[in-house]
Amino acid sequence: MKETDSEEELREAFRVFDKNGDGFISASELRHVMTNLGEKLTDEEVEDMIKEADLDGDGLVNYDGE
Repeated sequence: MKETDSEEELREAFRVFDKNGDGFISASELRHVMTNLGEKLTDEEVEDMIKEADLDGDGLVNYDGE
């Protein structure tokens, strides 16, 4: 049960980044949220963050496990 709760909490956190609600986090969505949090990132830093979590190489982070 705790694992399920943790997974749901993680999904909720990712939904904050997913501004258009499509189940993916794009570089622009990541930059937008990070800027709102006071983090000014370069394009390279944002790209590196996306690459780190982009499992299928499409330039997006899929957080719904599909």
